[in-house]
Amino acid sequence: MAAEQVGDRSSGDSSRTYTSTGEEETIVGFEEEVLIIKEQLTGVPKQLDVISIVGMPGIGKTTLAIKVYNDPLVAYHFHIRAWITISQEYVKRDLLCGLLSSVKYHTNGADQMRDEDLAQRLYKSLKGRRYFIVMDDIWDSRVWSDLKTCFPNDNNGSRIMFTSRHEEVALLAKSSKPPLSLRFLTDDESWVLFQQKVFRRETCPPQLREIGKNIAKKCHGVPLVIVVVAGILTNEEKSTDQWKKVGKTLNSQMTTDPQIWMKTLALSYNHLPQHLKLCFLYFGLFPEDYQVPVWKLIWLWMAEGFIRETGEKSLEDVAEEYLMELIGRSLVLVSRRRFDSGVKTCCIHDLLRDFCIKQAEKECFLQQNFRELPVLHFAQPKDRFIEDSPSTSITSIFGKSVLHDLDCLLYEFLRVLCIHYGFFSSYHGKIGKLVHLRYLEIGIPRLLLSDIYLPTTISNLKNLETLIIYTRSSVTLPYCITGMVSLRHLQTVKRGTLRIKEPSLWHLQTVKRGPLRIKEPGAIYPFSLDNLQTLSYIDASSCRVFLAGTLNIRKLGIRGCIFKDRFLTFPDTYFLSHLQELKLWCVQFERFGNWPMSLCGVRFPTNLKKLTLTKTQVKWKEMSTLGKKLPNLEVLKLVEFACVGKCWKTSDGDFPQLKFLKLVTIPIEEWQVSSNPFPMLQRLVLVGCPELQSIPSEIGEVPTLQMIEVRDCNTSVANSAHKIKEEQNWLQIVESGNRESPRQLGSWDDEDDEIWRRRRLGMDEEDQWIRPNSKNWW
Repeated sequence: MAAEQVGDRSSGDSSRTYTSTGEEETIVGFEEEVLIIKEQLTGVPKQLDVISIVGMPGIGKTTLAIKVYNDPLVAYHFHIRAWITISQEYVKRDLLCGLLSSVKYHTNGADQMRDEDLAQRLYKSLKGRRYFIVMDDIWDSRVWSDLKTCFPNDNNGSRIMFTSRHEEVALLAKSSKPPLSLRFLTDDESWVLFQQKVFRRETCPPQLREIGKNIAKKCHGVPLVIVVVAGILTNEEKSTDQWKKVGKTLNSQMTTDPQIWMKTLALSYNHLPQHLKLCFLYFGLFPEDYQVPVWKLIWLWMAEGFIRETGEKSLEDVAEEYLMELIGRSLVLVSRRRFDSGVKTCCIHDLLRDFCIKQAEKECFLQQNFRELPVLHFAQPKDRFIEDSPSTSITSIFGKSVLHDLDCLLYEFLRVLCIHYGFFSSYHGKIGKLVHLRYLEIGIPRLLLSDIYLPTTISNLKNLETLIIYTRSSVTLPYCITGMVSLRHLQTVKRGTLRIKEPSLWHLQTVKRGPLRIKEPGAIYPFSLDNLQTLSYIDASSCRVFLAGTLNIRKLGIRGCIFKDRFLTFPDTYFLSHLQELKLWCVQFERFGNWPMSLCGVRFPTNLKKLTLTKTQVKWKEMSTLGKKLPNLEVLKLVEFACVGKCWKTSDGDFPQLKFLKLVTIPIEEWQVSSNPFPMLQRLVLVGCPELQSIPSEIGEVPTLQMIEVRDCNTSVANSAHKIKEEQNWLQIVESGNRESPRQLGSWDDEDDEIWRRRRLGMDEEDQWIRPNSKNWW
């Protein structure tokens, strides 16, 4: 069995939810244990029962739990499945909210509810339904005491599963069967797992076989250690001398005390190239169980100065290569993947995180002070790629507390700052003094709903590369931001919208820039933000001026009143030759009722690879025209009335390179396709389209198709998907929450999925916000 790798977890508070990505966990050994647990889950007794898996860290408890959780028989047997992972320091309230969210229950207003009311809500949401809940990595016996009254016993075969390092915690549940204590892998099983991790689909060369078996044996059957050691050898020269050298460093008594494993982890760390060491230690900054978005990690690495230019590659591409190296060495785990197998979120094992923290403190790289600031990151100039930074200065701050004095030399070389808006607004003037700042992240509280205006002093941050604002409000940026030439990523998260403040009107003159003719002050226009790659979401009324100076942009999101008289108001984007991803979100949807809008005449860049339309209400026939205009489009997402009309007719030549097609909350009844639809399609996802009657059978004839996913649609749609599978055995079908079918846990962490979830629960858009919790790492 592999180490405790997870498929898809989205962080919560003291908990996290788990949903399958369709990837199969690597399982070696424990086939009998899997059968035993499946029998306990689906067999007798009928009353509520608790199944416990216990064992030492790294033995594979979570991997085994994931294996049975994703088993098709188990998925079909239960009406509800939910997964939460318990942090070492948990909060009961967070667990209740996490469970409610996991079972798709309406959690609006939870902030004003007592813990007892939340527990009652959870009880009612489970009442009368056969449920299976996994509570992963329980440390404290109080968890069961706090939650056991929330789980109704309806004698319908509901089950709860524990995984824990402590047997006494599992015994408190008083289940019908004793806890399943996981054994160590046998020497043969260890060798099989070792080979799988080092050679993938290849076989071990004969000259390395005996040495490899000896190395695997020294890991004493602990999957985590096997995976870590295999990660070392995966990237080393496959020679007998090198393998013998690694084998000699392994401690034969590592299984007697997990602390001894630190030496094995140190061995893996010492084998890292210098450019990867700091990138790996940086994971110690994130809380336990945190699923790190790759885009955030990469931007932080860049801000810290860990990434160096390589040839003509962008810094982002180099950083992604660094991450893939760490994943290849089994030091970083993939949490979620994109449709094209790219990594969306990642995490590290708890033991590896402990090692990162200890090693970082040892090297004076990281210091935690929870009394004043939750996290401080210290960096030294020696071998750290950070120039001009003394060893006593703070380069990164992640926290909510107010700093004592920003004039202090301690903060002179600050590069990363993640704070709440309250602190930021209190220090508008002084923020501009942090001239070395490269990454600024601002969280705006839920209660602050009025428009936000950032001060002109922000333009003093000439080295700023990333500006992220968490808000659901409108944020107005000063026009002088056009002079911040180092900016690479500018975006809002949680449905916020960026606006650019209009310049003064008394120096207007006509200036031609690119495809546009606009009036702007000659003193500050034209401008050029050549480094800007991400801009999302910018208000439609601001983008006409702003896009003319951002010709190298790669990802663009536009939100707002993007239609006037049913025609798009934002300019053509064909001149953005580097644009790969475009999102259009129309917010005046209700004003037009069912009037269709028009994309006719709009010129998009032909190199566009990903397009998302939300609430745009275009006619289906225009999608055919659009498909021919975008010959390189690989991803198309149509969300919440993006298109209107009862029937979508596709013809040959539409979207010739499309690989991923997703429809969310689209009012479509019939779908007609040509004999050769979407010739490159790999994955089709339908979410919340209850009026659609079936998936065209011709879709099954696409030779590249790998998966059809159906969630919360008419049962006939799921049936048509299974009928297609009967003809194409290799096809994978994923379904959940369909009418008249067992309710299962869906994946609601994508922005478009969240839209459907909130509509189904009757929640208004204004309810959307980050619930304050301990997992907001900054």
